[in-house]
Amino acid sequence: MLTLSDAHAILKRFVFGSANLRQQCPIGLRDPQSEVSVWLRGLGAPREVTHTHVMAAARPLTLGVGMADKFDPAVNQRNRVSLEFRERSGEKQLLGKIGLRWREAIPIGGEQLHLFETNSCGNYCLPRVQLWARYAHLGYRSWRAQRQYGPSNIPIALRELCRVFVFYICPRPVVLVSVRDGNLANIFPMDLLGPIGPRHFSLALHSTSAAVPLMERSRRIALSSVPVEQVSVAYELGQNHKQPCVDWARVPFLTAPSAAFGLPVPRFSLRVREMEIEAVRNLGSHKLFLARTVEDQRWAEGLQLCFVHGIYQARRERRRAQSRAGTGISGSPPT
Repeated sequence: MLTLSDAHAILKRFVFGSANLRQQCPIGLRDPQSEVSVWLRGLGAPREVTHTHVMAAARPLTLGVGMADKFDPAVNQRNRVSLEFRERSGEKQLLGKIGLRWREAIPIGGEQLHLFETNSCGNYCLPRVQLWARYAHLGYRSWRAQRQYGPSNIPIALRELCRVFVFYICPRPVVLVSVRDGNLANIFPMDLLGPIGPRHFSLALHSTSAAVPLMERSRRIALSSVPVEQVSVAYELGQNHKQPCVDWARVPFLTAPSAAFGLPVPRFSLRVREMEIEAVRNLGSHKLFLARTVEDQRWAEGLQLCFVHGIYQARRERRRAQSRAGTGISGSPPT
């Protein structure tokens, strides 16, 4: 017999899709990921920026794209500039889009990190009814939080949060950052980072993180790629963002010194990149660190831990189920 609880679960799944849709889903992929491609459109010929686009700040939501060339900001005012997220295989269907407005360019090495604020988005990973039901539920939760805690405690506006969901259609690799200054050292996870050129990297760290002063003083860091099997360790080390330093005798893994700087890094690391921080910018909610790669070593083979948003993960699961059943995906917009 169908109970009231069973009926509620069925209705919830019908309206929202997966009943357990999460904001942040860990998955394992080969590095570099080849599942989603990202394209910059509106500034001349479309260019692929899959591995040279990053998030620079959350409030206001600011995205960065590393490019070797400059362009006239007036061109951006006339054209509709956007990032497009597409599946790399199959029909290369459009998965999402974020509208951009040029803000400034930061020279770093021989590159330019172009910063864009966002002004719109489209998410095509789920049928429209399910997607808008998710947004309505999210809006209700945001409204309740504002009534309970006040608007100053809401970390990001709903419209920008929906754009973050699109940003996380592209899998975001997770690394552990090791940093040391004298007797103080820390290690913590990050995923708001990525290359912006052949030798340079961008890292966005929340301004309230206790690790920020340590990175600003040290200017030397090591980034350790996390195998997907160590996802629980990455979550556990998230608390270190609140600590100015850690007791290395209590970290839950064995470490080894990095090749160039001798920083302690996990022995389970798939890849270790050591970097010198060349510039720091305050972008409101986040500090933007621009760094140059000094050493890059592959330590092991395996699947890299990445984060995607639950909306995209629901599409991945739906696609796998339909593939097993011998049917195709529907509901994506025409390309």
